[in-house]
Amino acid sequence: MYKRVLLLALCFFTVLSFGVTSLRAAFTANAYNGLGEITEEIENDKQSLNEMQGNLSAIQSNKNTLQAQKDKLNMETQTMLQQKMLLEQEYTLLVAEEAAITGIIEEYGKVIAQTQSDKADAEANLDKQLDDFGSLLVYMYMNGEDSNLEIFLKSQSYSEYLAYVECMEHILDSSDRMIDSIRGTIGEISKKEQDYIIANADLETYRDSLLATQAEKEAKRLELEEKIGENGDLLTLTEDEIASIEDNEEALRQQISDLQSQISEKEQEKLRLELEATFDGNFSFPLIGCNNYRITSWFGIRTDGPFVAYEHHNGIDFACARGTAISAAAGGKVTFAGYNGAFGNVVFIEHGNGLTTVYAHCDSLIVTAGTRVTEKQAIAYVGTTGQSSGYHLHFSVLKNGQYVDPAEYLPSYYLGR
Repeated sequence: MYKRVLLLALCFFTVLSFGVTSLRAAFTANAYNGLGEITEEIENDKQSLNEMQGNLSAIQSNKNTLQAQKDKLNMETQTMLQQKMLLEQEYTLLVAEEAAITGIIEEYGKVIAQTQSDKADAEANLDKQLDDFGSLLVYMYMNGEDSNLEIFLKSQSYSEYLAYVECMEHILDSSDRMIDSIRGTIGEISKKEQDYIIANADLETYRDSLLATQAEKEAKRLELEEKIGENGDLLTLTEDEIASIEDNEEALRQQISDLQSQISEKEQEKLRLELEATFDGNFSFPLIGCNNYRITSWFGIRTDGPFVAYEHHNGIDFACARGTAISAAAGGKVTFAGYNGAFGNVVFIEHGNGLTTVYAHCDSLIVTAGTRVTEKQAIAYVGTTGQSSGYHLHFSVLKNGQYVDPAEYLPSYYLGR
């Protein structure tokens, strides 16, 4: 009877082992299939990401070009505004100068008119004097029958004769001097008139040049105003283009960020599938080159030791010398490496197929979270940190988040079984 029960149990475990092996093989096959699909997706996503980043670079280059154009337009506009301000100042001065010259020309016109009036009066006076002198000569001619001899003979005395002659000479000389004086005055007036006319003509020529310069300045000002307006329109268009580009840039950056997150998630999934595809479910012994160790506590309910009150022990404790190297039981990814309460310094490694190993109470750590490790790679050193009664490695296995007996995964040779 005992042999029959033993035989049935042996058959049961054989079938169970075969089933587990078949299940592991199925998991591995599925992992390889999924790995190919997700690898292709990641490659396609990365290609899309490269295209997006290329588009982003092109957008940024275009934005930089437009920004440079905007800066150039702003500088040109500022320069033209300064030029326009100078032209307006020059134009104002020219208008003031032209107004002053026009006032002088008007005054010169009045002086010339007065001079012409004086000249006309002098000429009229000259004509009168000439008429009077002519009348005198005619009178003397008409009434001058007596010769000097006759006048001398008629005179009562020689002095009377001399007085008569002297009087006639004085009258003629006075008339002659008056005529010469009037002619001199007319000459002076004529010269003054000519001088004023020449000066006035020069002022009018200068005023014409001022007006021409004014027109030139005004034309340049209007041209600058037109260019400033054109620059303003270009600036508005450029700013609108930059704003549109910035909107597109922001949208593209968001798409890139989303795609990067998607790629990161898929790479995490790829890593999980890679672990599932490469992990056969068997762990190597986690103490490198250490033969002098002993198991001080098994998985399950404690029956002795200082921590009986805790009832259930979620791993196996391997007591050994401080500083003994601890190795990864299988390849995987470090999901946590640091201090964690009762565990002290601890390392968690995910291996795929829902399996995670735990290495607790370490003296110091070699790896950090996010590190990918290979089987038998050193990850830490034995210590007694956290809630520990001595130097040892606490080794645990999690299956889909639940602690399971590590003895099911470790080689029985190292467990003395």
